[in-house]
Amino acid sequence: MKATSALVLVLGLAIAGCEQPPASLRIVSGPPAANQDVAALLASASEAADMRVRLTPGASVIDGEAALSALDDRTADVAIVENSVAYRHPTVRTVAPLYPSVLHIGVRPGRERQTLRELFDRATVFAGTEQSPSRQLLDRMASMYGWSGIEFSYVDSLDSDPDIVFVFAPISPSAAPVLDGYVLLSLGNAEDVGAGSVADGLSLVAPFLRSFVIPEGTYGRLTPTAIATVAVDTLLVTRADTPRIVVYDLIQTLEIMGPLLVAQRPDLAIDDLEDFDIAPLTFPVHPGTLAFRTRNEPGFAERAAGILEVLVTGIVATGTALLALLRYVRGRRKARIDVLYREALAVRANVSPNLSAQQRRDLVGQLRALRDRAFSLLISEKLSADESFRILQTLIADVIHELETPAAADALAPERVDPRP
Repeated sequence: MKATSALVLVLGLAIAGCEQPPASLRIVSGPPAANQDVAALLASASEAADMRVRLTPGASVIDGEAALSALDDRTADVAIVENSVAYRHPTVRTVAPLYPSVLHIGVRPGRERQTLRELFDRATVFAGTEQSPSRQLLDRMASMYGWSGIEFSYVDSLDSDPDIVFVFAPISPSAAPVLDGYVLLSLGNAEDVGAGSVADGLSLVAPFLRSFVIPEGTYGRLTPTAIATVAVDTLLVTRADTPRIVVYDLIQTLEIMGPLLVAQRPDLAIDDLEDFDIAPLTFPVHPGTLAFRTRNEPGFAERAAGILEVLVTGIVATGTALLALLRYVRGRRKARIDVLYREALAVRANVSPNLSAQQRRDLVGQLRALRDRAFSLLISEKLSADESFRILQTLIADVIHELETPAAADALAPERVDPRP
């Protein structure tokens, strides 16, 4: 009993020693504040949940470029950046898009019907930092629309009371106060999105963008109708050398924590972790993400099992058909030998001591002919040389012997003389 308890204790310690501690990943994110808030949310949620991956806050960074540099320097393991960042970091890989950052264009009331050229001419614009996607987009728009001679100036904060607010931000009621005193500008009719609208045109010249519609009523009086605009995805990225299983577990952790995360940030794209579009991403997708996306697809063993199942079914069906055919052939052969049995038994039934020699010879002839028929059927494969055939031959031989024996005795007996004159 003591030996058994000791063995159980040793096994328990061995199993406990094999358990891997949760992987700890340092997460960083620069401005805007929405990205920093999501980084803090992911860290706190992973700490509260007992998962295989824990996210811990990393050192502060000033922007997305600094966050990517932190990955290169290995002072961070994962980072949150916009999909608009330049591809200057070949070792960075995409884990998953987290949420769309939507372009909000706030203009002064009464100017929403002006053209973009008229709006920006001699205007002051708040568009975030120099590396922000909003400023990148403005530069492309100026080139796209040929804004030669159009001059506008940037301001560093909303406190400067700019003419235009041109920023990317998540869809959230908290963004409404930022646009207080402004009217949201729609890039064409929302009904035309996907059919050649201005938003579609911008997504063509800036591949990191995609057309987007802010639903009616999202921001109360600011959205009396649906707003056509564009969005840029905010990405969770890591290094290419991060182990595949760690990234797989990280995405699984995000999916499991989904209800907790979405309750605080409804715009998080937790439902898209398995089927998001990889074509417009700035950075290649990490192999761990690809493994997670294909985990429900049948692997080689499952595919082979399906093929094997079909083959086995076909073999069983073929075997069943062959057995049925064999039974049918055997039935036909048995029917033929049964006829021969009946004929042999009929001849035997006629055997009696009172038969004359001629009658015996006739019956022997019938049996020999019956035996010849049996061999002919055997040669033509209409009978099988099985036990039934051998019993038939023995029966015929015994009856022939029975018929010929009295005949042989009569032949040896002396000829009788009739005593009558």
